Amino acid sequence: MKVPYLSASRLKMAKNCPYQYGKRYDPGSTDDTTLRRKNDHRDNLQAARVGTNIHNALEEWRRPNPKTGKIRRPLLKKLLELYDQECLKNEIDFQAYEDGKAMIHRWFDQRGVSKAKIIDVERAFGTHKAPWVLSNETPVFGFIDLIVEHQDGSIELIDYKSQRAPITQTEADHDIQAGIYLTVAREVWPDRQISFTFDLLRYGTVTTIWSDAKIQEFKDWLKIQYEWIKSIEDPQPTIGEGCKWCNYVDVCPVAQDLMQNGSWDLVVPEDPTELDQDEMLTTLANVKAAKSLLDKKQRQMERMIKEEWMAQQDHMETENWEINFQDKERREYIPSEVQRIVGTTAFGQMAKVTNSGVERILPILPEDLQDDVRRSAILKPYKALRLKRRGRK
Repeated sequence: MKVPYLSASRLKMAKNCPYQYGKRYDPGSTDDTTLRRKNDHRDNLQAARVGTNIHNALEEWRRPNPKTGKIRRPLLKKLLELYDQECLKNEIDFQAYEDGKAMIHRWFDQRGVSKAKIIDVERAFGTHKAPWVLSNETPVFGFIDLIVEHQDGSIELIDYKSQRAPITQTEADHDIQAGIYLTVAREVWPDRQISFTFDLLRYGTVTTIWSDAKIQEFKDWLKIQYEWIKSIEDPQPTIGEGCKWCNYVDVCPVAQDLMQNGSWDLVVPEDPTELDQDEMLTTLANVKAAKSLLDKKQRQMERMIKEEWMAQQDHMETENWEINFQDKERREYIPSEVQRIVGTTAFGQMAKVTNSGVERILPILPEDLQDDVRRSAILKPYKALRLKRRGRK
């Protein structure tokens, strides 16, 4: 397969599923290119868009003044203005917009004023056509969000993350993106102490420092991965974590076999209890990925029944089935209201402002705050599709 360069996202995709990597980065037809873009509708990109808008606002806010070379005064008002400007260019819905503002407020309160010297923002190493080539001839490419120099002369690479899931220290210490950036930085600054920090906009920071020996081991491993991907001539699909967001499910033979024929042997061994711990956890991850495929197919079928079959009626019958809608209510929390009631610290501990996410945090709050949070929720009515086989009670 074509491998013009390695990045964290490219390498992770290739390891998750060579078939998906081939379809995305080495497309064999215009259909492959079309499938790549099929989920690029604005409704599917809200989380990515708000992250991009915050990232771009922070980048411009951190950038030295081109006339004076000085850093702009770190005012929250200016940062929010830049965020609004980005939202004009990259439109997001109101809930995502509020979520972004909440992240900016939390970030500014904790890390808005930095005395470190800013070396660069959005520093690229190489380009798409001319990537950075490591000393062992492995091409890599990427952008470092922020590079600062501390008073002791050490260099810190910072990458902003707006993701819902936090990053643990162990994950940071073995992260591919951190490894690639630290490897490049070691070649740029061979005599400086270097570190890499994930700046988690919803939480805090996680910093990892790698020894020169570890960086060299990673560089050797990266070379092996580069040669491995290049050697693949017939990329085969696999069921795994990548299936949850893959655009090529509709043409993937393994995914279609699973969804249409129930070929669970692709996912689960005959007796999973005989597996060792790592094998058991890998199998469990594959089952969850397979379930996400089936959930996706279920949503597609239910949407067709609601929008095409029953657009003008609440009940219908076939030879074998009765179909109707049941009136139900869904509890929905407003992020800005929850944050106002519980405070920034407790709000930051929620992975998502969902029913389960809020309920997990409520027990640590005083009873009056628990009641306020529950009363702040909106009850939204909806119609649930109900299937009943005819002839059965």
